[in-house]
Amino acid sequence: MELSVTPGAISRQIELLEEHLGVRLFDRLHRKVELTASGRLFLNEVGPALLRIANASASLSAEDEHVLRIKLPPTFAIRWFVPRLARFHALDPTISVQVTTSHDPVDFEREQIDAAIYWGVEIGRGLGGIRLFGETLVPVCSPRLLPALGTIGFDDLARNVLLHSFRRPDDWRRWFSAAGLPEIELHRLLVFENSSLTYQGAIDGLGIALAQLAFVQDDLNTGRLVIANPLQVETETAYFLTYPRERAHLRRIKSLQDWMSMA
Repeated sequence: MELSVTPGAISRQIELLEEHLGVRLFDRLHRKVELTASGRLFLNEVGPALLRIANASASLSAEDEHVLRIKLPPTFAIRWFVPRLARFHALDPTISVQVTTSHDPVDFEREQIDAAIYWGVEIGRGLGGIRLFGETLVPVCSPRLLPALGTIGFDDLARNVLLHSFRRPDDWRRWFSAAGLPEIELHRLLVFENSSLTYQGAIDGLGIALAQLAFVQDDLNTGRLVIANPLQVETETAYFLTYPRERAHLRRIKSLQDWMSMA
């Protein structure tokens, strides 16, 4: 077992142990040391326990090398990460992924998390990572709600049932402001706990949702959703893969970053 400490440091630790026990564990001879009778007795008693500790530590280290713990916002996990996760496993099947979802920011010092997805303007100080994609807002709905003209005008759209997450209460106002209608009256709003439920409500025909394009692209491709109005609004925020800089060399982090930069 490698201790990764100098011989002098080992010698000092032995001296401290002898002082604590009140017995001499080694005879210091010329160019070598030998266990005393007390030292052999002590080794026989603690040796098996030390071996179990060493084996357990080695086992955990090997396990950690192949386990990637990532924390993501719920909608990002459901609508983007999980549907693509099989591709990551195909690239590196030796890495097991443990997914935690939360809207709360990660605390890398307190949580057993290797990497996290951050939504904001820039990566925090002291963190490594990459920008994944920006945020583009677009109104979407079930094809059953789309008129024959193939689009819904601003006034008609404002009179529809508009869906949004209570975590994003200003998105519709922002979108209508970009359309040049900051004071337009929104008649009916249906609010959900998170964006993923909001998008599901749109799929089920409950109304028109203002969606983040990256999270509904698969639904648009399959026809479960259609774009209700072509105006797309880009915000100042984006999604970032983040991790402590000192972990950038870890294979599981490098594999994740390489994959997410291409996904």
